[in-house]
Amino acid sequence: MLASVRKLIVPLACAVLAACGAPAGKDETSAPSVATPLPDYYPADYSKMIEASKGEGGLLIYSNVAEYNWRDILEGFKARYPWIKVSTLDMGPSEVFERYYSETAAKRHSADLIVSGAPDAWQRFVSRDGVEKYQSPEAGHVPKWTVPMPGVYTFSTDPMILVYNKLLLKPQEHPTTLGSLVELGQRDPARFKGKLTTYDASSHPFAYAIHWTVVTDQKPGGWDLYTKLAPMTRPESGGATMLDKVTAGEYLAAYYTSAITVFPHMDEPGRDKIVGWVLPTDGTPVMMRGVAVTKAAKSPASSRLMLDYLISHDGQLAAARGGMTPYRDDIKPDEVPYLTLAEVTRRVGGEQNVVMISYRKEMLSGYRTFIDRWNSLFKVRR
Repeated sequence: MLASVRKLIVPLACAVLAACGAPAGKDETSAPSVATPLPDYYPADYSKMIEASKGEGGLLIYSNVAEYNWRDILEGFKARYPWIKVSTLDMGPSEVFERYYSETAAKRHSADLIVSGAPDAWQRFVSRDGVEKYQSPEAGHVPKWTVPMPGVYTFSTDPMILVYNKLLLKPQEHPTTLGSLVELGQRDPARFKGKLTTYDASSHPFAYAIHWTVVTDQKPGGWDLYTKLAPMTRPESGGATMLDKVTAGEYLAAYYTSAITVFPHMDEPGRDKIVGWVLPTDGTPVMMRGVAVTKAAKSPASSRLMLDYLISHDGQLAAARGGMTPYRDDIKPDEVPYLTLAEVTRRVGGEQNVVMISYRKEMLSGYRTFIDRWNSLFKVRR
């Protein structure tokens, strides 16, 4: 039976992966084609900042967000401010900061705006006076908790989901929780040994923040949970790698992989025939992906316009079309192609089952102890 399933999955997975890369562009109706009037709560002198942006030399953004995730955002921003040339560089969640540090130390041009899902790195960046403490006119129209530090706002609130191979797991084995994965592995250790994957906590701050928060909040469990998962798990550093290896059958499932990577790729022909995904109802981690204007911004007006757009109603809708999860209370589930934070919360059974990855000082002080235990448990050598 298993051999016949593998004969089916290999050509199907190859066809899907051959069609991968960046998801295809949307049609012209997917983003506003004309400039949208600014909200009436913007200050009367906001036009001065718009005018100032016309004399700047473009906008440089460092982020851990892929080009296909940015596409709808940039289209919407261009419709509003067509004279601003925007360049985005996709890097690792800590690399965005390290590159900024090295470039500014050498008096070189660096990022005007940074986007990253790395709460510990953001705290260090703020302590090093890297953030321009810009007060956005949108600040009073987003939840207070989405502005964790002066000048640092929330780009998106992206859930970490379970992804599994529907052809290699029987329908009754499709996981809905981390606990169900543990049970599957305990029933058949040989079959599941090394057949699960997740982000390697020692590889970058994004991964560390996810696992540190799960352990610290004990949702759905602490080190006891990971001790049970470790024999089944081979950690990876990237979400796209995990998704492709689940699709190809190298892994049966991936846990706590980012929805921002999975959702856009689920539209690829044949992917949904192989891969299923679910929000784990015993605890879904949600990453607060931060955004801020930098102190060294060469285009401060353009940077502020982009930040305001990103956290606005229209900007959050554009982000949602790119696979991200908006958090504003004025965005309804039927306005987005995937999820809102409110819908994530509803699907997992309430806020008690949301594991919010926030900006905690203990995340900084506890790093070495956590990583040493993680590396020992998951046999990671770095």
